[in-house]
Amino acid sequence: MDKLRLYCVSHKPVTLPPIPGFELLQVGHAPEQFAAHRDNSGDNIAGKNGEYSELTAHYHVWKNLPSDYVGFCHYRRFLFAPGVKPWLETLNPRRYASGYRVREQDLQNYLRDNSAHYLERFRDLFDRADIILPRGNPVPAGGFIKQYIDTHDAAPLFRTLALVAEQDNALGKAMFQYFTNANQGFWNNMFIARWDIFDRYCQFLFPLLERLEREIKLSDSTYQRRAFAFLSERLFNFWVASQGLKAAIVDWCIIDESLRIHEPHHVSRQGG
Repeated sequence: MDKLRLYCVSHKPVTLPPIPGFELLQVGHAPEQFAAHRDNSGDNIAGKNGEYSELTAHYHVWKNLPSDYVGFCHYRRFLFAPGVKPWLETLNPRRYASGYRVREQDLQNYLRDNSAHYLERFRDLFDRADIILPRGNPVPAGGFIKQYIDTHDAAPLFRTLALVAEQDNALGKAMFQYFTNANQGFWNNMFIARWDIFDRYCQFLFPLLERLEREIKLSDSTYQRRAFAFLSERLFNFWVASQGLKAAIVDWCIIDESLRIHEPHHVSRQGG
C-alpha cells in the first residue's frame, strides 16, 4: 500500500494508541524529547516556533520525512474518516464550531478500537479527492480580510497581499478578491494530502513567509507574534481554492478537557 503518515503535532507529551503511520511530532522548547519525531532535527526552522506554531512541524516533514500521503492534526484536535458521525453524535452532541467536543478517554478508546482501519479509511478517500479537509466554518461578511483585522494586527495581512501582488499582479488580485469574498474557512492547518500537493503548497507558503519576515515588525504580544501561523491558515484556504483541488470533507473533534485549561496555546483561532 502507498504510505500515509498522519502527524499529531504537540508541544507536550501525548499518549497515542499504537497505530502504524500515526505519529507524534514534537515542537516547542521542552528540554526532554517525548516524541518519535522532533522539529529541531534535520533541515528545520524549529527556532521560529513562537511565530510559526505548527508550521515548524510542517516544514520539518516537508524537508525530512517524505511519504506518499501526509497529514497533520494536533494534540487536542483530531480528524475522523467518514462513518464516525453517529458515534460522535451519540457520544457527545456538544459542538465546538464545526467540530465535536470529545472527552480524552473516549477518543483514546475510539482510536484504540479502530487502530487497524483508522488510516486506511482516510487513504480510501483519495480515490475521489486530492486533499482531505476538516469540516469548515462560515466566514462573516467582509471575508478573511475583515475577519482577520478584527482579531489580529492588520499590517502582516496587507503586506502579504502586497508581496504577492509585487511578484505576480494577477495572483495578488485573485488573492485579494478571495480574501474579500470567501464565506467559508478551513482552520487550524489540519489536512491530509498527496505528497505532491503538500510539496507544491510548501513551495508556495514558506518562501512567501520568509520574504514577509524581512518586511514586517512583529508585535510584542506573544499571541500576535504568531502572525505567520495565523496568515498561513488564510493562505492555505486561498491556495486550495486557487488550485482547483477536489476536497473530501471530514469530521473533527477537540479534546473537551483542553477547553478548561488556560495556556497560551489554547487561545482559540477557530475563525479568529
